[in-house]
Amino acid sequence: MEIRNNYQVDYCFILPNNLRNQLAKPYGILFINDHKLFNFLGARGSSRIITVGDVVTRTLLSHNIIPFLPIIDGKTKRKIEVGEEIISERVVNEAGLIRLSAILKIERLLKSETSRGKVLYVEGEEDLLVIPAVIYGRNGDIVLYGQPNAGVVALVIDNFMRKRVLEIFTKFKVVRCDPKSE
Repeated sequence: MEIRNNYQVDYCFILPNNLRNQLAKPYGILFINDHKLFNFLGARGSSRIITVGDVVTRTLLSHNIIPFLPIIDGKTKRKIEVGEEIISERVVNEAGLIRLSAILKIERLLKSETSRGKVLYVEGEEDLLVIPAVIYGRNGDIVLYGQPNAGVVALVIDNFMRKRVLEIFTKFKVVRCDPKSE
């Protein structure tokens, strides 16, 4: 899927209410134990890891595992926590939607080897950015995201998973966004 923005207008892809319950379910392997998660990651060898969320990112970093692309918003369960991570890139993305500018930034970071380890800080909410991470990640990449009050979900990107995520994403409503500063 290629998304172009020839007019430099930001669009918002809004999550419809009828998809909220569907997206609340884990879309990969749910790990409730860090030890099993680290064994899984070790078995995957050289796969690139994309983390979406502060807790999962901090957990990997505390075990000296540096994600290819960590995506954080500085909040855990809506409580603001200022982390010590070095912020390399910033993007605006409000709750309940995905901004086109966020999609394009994730696409650029995932396509560039020089982006390895850069932290993408989201002013707003990062939860739905799992979607562009799956769409633009490579086959074999692992997307890790937190499942509230449950654990960590590991989603291995392949053509089937990408197609499944694209089917969900096409149900989002597209509107022109209010401009926000980045």
